[in-house]
Amino acid sequence: MGDWIKHRRVGAIRRGKSAEPIPLISIRRKAICFNKHFISLAELKEMTRVSVYLDPEGFRIGFAFHNNTEDDSAYILSPDGGGSSRKFYSLAIQATGLINQNSWIKAIAGIGDVGQRRFKPEWNNLDKKWIIRLSPAFEIHVSHKSEIPADTRGIYRYKRNDEIVYIGRGIIKSRLNSPERNDWDFDIIEYSPLQSEEAQEKWEAYWLDQFVEQNGKLPLYNRIKGKQVGG
Repeated sequence: MGDWIKHRRVGAIRRGKSAEPIPLISIRRKAICFNKHFISLAELKEMTRVSVYLDPEGFRIGFAFHNNTEDDSAYILSPDGGGSSRKFYSLAIQATGLINQNSWIKAIAGIGDVGQRRFKPEWNNLDKKWIIRLSPAFEIHVSHKSEIPADTRGIYRYKRNDEIVYIGRGIIKSRLNSPERNDWDFDIIEYSPLQSEEAQEKWEAYWLDQFVEQNGKLPLYNRIKGKQVGG
């Protein structure tokens, strides 16, 4: 007989920490957090502040860490969870205003699944910033098609109460006017503008996969119609 080898469950979480040493930046409702692996990678132990840069069109957030106390727009880096001890398990900035003032960030902060609010940062040597790319997360909410500009393209979803009943992509208002949808039952339309067809295909597939992973099936009207180009 051979030696015992302990099986490690794929994706296992222990004491709230990732099973793998992955640098991550997390978006919460009131804060942005940097885990210990990112602190090590970015050499943040001696840093006290971070300046934040936004690229709404590209769904990007950039971070420049420093110790410049004269930068009034910079955020103070604090131990995650408060207190004064910097043991470097994780750091955070209190960013309620930043999050609430930017709907594309606020949409991410409101997602219940923690995994969908964590992002792997990349160093951009040209801009001298650490950058995360957020998922477009249906940040615009309307209750009637008249509120949607005619030429808006992107990903969208229909909701009945809180239930997602369809996820699609394309020219949002045009798709909404399709005759076969006249009898569909929904009361909210949520969408993210995306001009690129490649981006639309990528994120439509992403959110359909996320829905199936959580629910074991496609949304109601995706099941009826099936996934199709220009959905």
